[in-house]
Amino acid sequence: MELTLSNGNPLKFESGLPSDYSGPILCGATSFQAKSNLAELVIQELHGEYYTIRFLIGKFLKKINAKGWIHSNGLYSYFMLKNGTRKRINTIGNLHIRQDQYACFFTESSDCSAVFEKTNEFRALDVFYSPKLLEELLPYFPELKNVLLSSSGIILPGKPCWSLPCMKEIINQILNCPYDEATRQFYFDLKVRELLYQLLETAFKTNPSQQSFTPFEIARIHEARDILESYISKKPPSIRSLSRKVALNEYKLKTGFKQYFNASIFDWLIDRKMQHARHLILTTNRPIKDICAMVGYPRTTNFITAFRRRFGMTPGSLRR
Repeated sequence: MELTLSNGNPLKFESGLPSDYSGPILCGATSFQAKSNLAELVIQELHGEYYTIRFLIGKFLKKINAKGWIHSNGLYSYFMLKNGTRKRINTIGNLHIRQDQYACFFTESSDCSAVFEKTNEFRALDVFYSPKLLEELLPYFPELKNVLLSSSGIILPGKPCWSLPCMKEIINQILNCPYDEATRQFYFDLKVRELLYQLLETAFKTNPSQQSFTPFEIARIHEARDILESYISKKPPSIRSLSRKVALNEYKLKTGFKQYFNASIFDWLIDRKMQHARHLILTTNRPIKDICAMVGYPRTTNFITAFRRRFGMTPGSLRR
């Protein structure tokens, strides 16, 4: 495996995970690592019969343009889990994928490149679906026929989208597979198809009555999301207060938030709180009571109920 950086030097990979690696482990995957004076990168790849899952985690010490290649004809979904990137795929064009967004596109083999800003860490999940796998869903999504017959690249549904909570949950399940070698392949086969179904549902079942927003309004909606990010560990502002902060009326704020982030303001904030709590449970030894307070829940019982509703288990069960 090899990537070429903007200085013209290849980033060469060795097998295995770094000895100090502490990120998620994709069970059963083949791992590669690379380290230079410009970049540190870990890639884990898992190959199924008609798909490939690739999890990337790393950092760049300066702004980098990395060049690579897409070798296989098929559908690709690229989820930015932490930080963002700008990609260029010759058959598709330019894509700007922000944190919590994904790009889904069908392409033949193509040259591609990605620009990464200097950052502490980025994380991405890339899933490839072969045409054979797509054919399984033709009875449910007949629009796929035109995609499979296309001789040029197609992005679905036309631009990068914000990841749905259900997509994030599937990704978490893929990265935290609870099963052993005897059953995990069947588990991944199901999860990959589940994620594909959600991608196609979003691409082909788009609500035709979506409202139009001006560039100013779109910027204010994104500003509202950024403000809410700072309230993960405390009581958030009311909708009225938030709308005043971003100079947008309540109706447009609520409608635009739902349209651009695929969730209501309340559901989005609860999802972020639960995701942050889950990360703290898995990566720290802090007591559950402390984590409860850190994500803005004054009562532990309410937090445990919300956590079980979101992940299907209690915080204590997850830690064990």
